[in-house]
Amino acid sequence: MIEEFEKIQSLINSNIALKENMDIDEQFLDAVATRVGELMESNMELFFNHLYRMDVDEKKVHRVMISANRDESVYKTIARLIIQRQKRRQETKRIFKSPDLGEDWDDF
Repeated sequence: MIEEFEKIQSLINSNIALKENMDIDEQFLDAVATRVGELMESNMELFFNHLYRMDVDEKKVHRVMISANRDESVYKTIARLIIQRQKRRQETKRIFKSPDLGEDWDDF
């Protein structure tokens, strides 16, 4: 289970890194949406566990599930939420990345 989560997160992060400042690739969005659908259909507890670990707002997911967008599948909308959250996490990491403490510590 943990390996599966790490694979999904790694795939998302690598895709985001490659497509920085670009719209979400439809093929990638479809792949995440397919996996979301598989998890929702087979193991809802595992699905919500993954969302929790990725820090996706559960209230937003519930809103999507209750008021499904007629133009887009529930799975695809949730996939968008996941990808958007991962983008925000990457940006936060980039902004707050700690500087290399290498040579500066030699002065102490």
